[in-house]
Amino acid sequence: MTINHIISYLESVAPVALQEHYDNAGLITGHTQWECKGVLCCLDAVEDVVDEAVKKNCNLIVAHHPIVFGGLKKNNRQKLCGTHHNKSHQK
Repeated sequence: MTINHIISYLESVAPVALQEHYDNAGLITGHTQWECKGVLCCLDAVEDVVDEAVKKNCNLIVAHHPIVFGGLKKNNRQKLCGTHHNKSHQK
């Protein structure tokens, strides 16, 4: 099953059209055509959650509060988002 299959299901339950203007729903990093190896669900996509996902070989994190909520200015190792992204794509 691809990540796109999971996104399609989630969007059928929670349509993107119903999100608030400030929401950041959808795939934030990664590729929809990747085979899903495992899913980790959480409230906040914090660094410990990414570490757990990597440890459990999950390549999809479904979070209520996304890793990027406001306007992203940079994605590098100095920013928390960059740390999350780099850890999650090391394998």
